[in-house]
Amino acid sequence: MLVLTLSLLALTPASALETISLDPARQFQTIESFGTSGCWWSQYAGLWDMPFEDSGMSVRDQIAVWLFDREQGIGLTGYRFNLGAGSADSRKGTYQDEYRRTRNFEVAPGEYDFGRDPGATWFLERAAELGVREVVLFCNSPLERLTISGTAQMTKGSKKTNIRPENYGPWAQYCLDVAEHFLSLGIPVRYLSPINEPQWDWLEGNQEGCHFEPKQAADVYLAFLNELERRPALASVELSGPEGGEWGGNTGKYVDALLKNARLSRHMSAIDCHSYWSSTKDKESFASWMQRRYPGRALRMSEWCEMVNGPDVGMSSALELARTLSEDLSILNVVSWSSWVAVAPGDYHDGLMYASEDADGQVSLTALKRLWAFGNYARYIRPGYVKIDTQGPKDLCAVSFLGEEDGKQKLIVVLVNQKLSSQDVTLSGIPAAMHADFLSETSADMDLLETPLSGAQRDFTLPPRSVITLVFSD
Repeated sequence: MLVLTLSLLALTPASALETISLDPARQFQTIESFGTSGCWWSQYAGLWDMPFEDSGMSVRDQIAVWLFDREQGIGLTGYRFNLGAGSADSRKGTYQDEYRRTRNFEVAPGEYDFGRDPGATWFLERAAELGVREVVLFCNSPLERLTISGTAQMTKGSKKTNIRPENYGPWAQYCLDVAEHFLSLGIPVRYLSPINEPQWDWLEGNQEGCHFEPKQAADVYLAFLNELERRPALASVELSGPEGGEWGGNTGKYVDALLKNARLSRHMSAIDCHSYWSSTKDKESFASWMQRRYPGRALRMSEWCEMVNGPDVGMSSALELARTLSEDLSILNVVSWSSWVAVAPGDYHDGLMYASEDADGQVSLTALKRLWAFGNYARYIRPGYVKIDTQGPKDLCAVSFLGEEDGKQKLIVVLVNQKLSSQDVTLSGIPAAMHADFLSETSADMDLLETPLSGAQRDFTLPPRSVITLVFSD
């Protein structure tokens, strides 16, 4: 691994330093995964087997390595695979962006062709090969043949929900047939999420989607649970959701609809929601509401990107990703966190990489600062690590985790300096047996690059507009 040497902080009077205080005795959630979604890009990027520059890899393999390999990439351990409704097969509906159409594997009820979406399934299998431990199969819409409109979108003037209750069962059968198939291939399917952002209307527009009222959402989950409980091969698979679009609004009504049902409450170990349109106050309010109403129930943040038009290859959106991630870890105590699309065309603050294919089939691929800033968390905070109490200035977004790896106790501290100037910090509360191993920096000039530290060091300089990970071991 490439190592650079940074100039470290000279001895500075304590009064000039910002203090970050750690308390390893106060422990919170245990991390399950950091991940991303294969939606809207893997179906075509998975076919890019042409060489990528002089890397010795194909374009698709370079994408997979940057996402899932821990040495050359950021080491994600979660992957969300979209079970499409079939709009790419039928060509029905209105889509300004054709890449947002998806395929399904059904050729007739109960009959499947699992080779129909080779790009998407290539990425799914490669993710598992590179170490992904947790795959979530998720739907944006039911299968088109089961919808009222006959498409994967609501039509104007149609009923609020695009599927009749008698079709919940056949929909569940399809999804669980696919889950059984992937599990038989060794894909670590851990969760199945049947609905997505059910509070929105999803009228004809730019993607597959389906609205559900809270009680309808609960009925869908019960139909899926009925089918799941009939399948011993899926004993390790759990339903997840309700995938509310925000930590506020009427998301709580959907959570209530699920968890007030005794069967669903016993089955679902956590609640999954998205961090769109959510302020710090929204998250604090939701966390407090969950603690009062459903104490001890874990939260997972399953989808987020910065909702800003235009490209950004620099640190601005990377810092926003890091700020949001730290906030979700600290306020909501999420046990997993997933970005939205991993690869995007470059006209929005969404992907971890930008990629485009020209008329001659040549692909341009760029790893963004968002990717490496995400890596400041995902590469070092591994499944099983436990968050500990960390106090410091709010603008540094400090989070810390304890874990064990290779027979050693590890302490990981992630700090975000959003300022245009450098920031001097000192860490207190670190156990005396812990020595500083290295720091990893993502900034304007660095992409998750590691620098050795002196063992007793507790004072550091955070470069301007940077995300820094400090790694200690016993």
